Amino acid sequence: MDSWQQWKIVCLTTMLVEDAEDVYIFGFLITGFLLFGASGYLTYRVSRKTWAAVQSNPKLPAMLDGICRAINAQTELLRELSRKLDKVLEQNRSLEAAFGLRGERI
Repeated sequence: MDSWQQWKIVCLTTMLVEDAEDVYIFGFLITGFLLFGASGYLTYRVSRKTWAAVQSNPKLPAMLDGICRAINAQTELLRELSRKLDKVLEQNRSLEAAFGLRGERI
């Protein structure tokens, strides 16, 4: 048996439990870095494909304009309904004041 083989056997036999835990921690650390890098690359690849699809779609500006117009129309409708509700509540308060009700709710 040569000296290198003998030294390797001696080193492996003196390995403690803490050393084995360190090896596992180091392995998990390296695995985590590899997984993080792979997920970052996949995210970049998908986002690049999505950006290319968005840039190549000529209908996108018209679609965005239509969505914005629909949202503005809904907002105006909600404002109008809010004004009507405020008028009804004001009439309710004036009726309560006219009849001397305290506005107690059941």
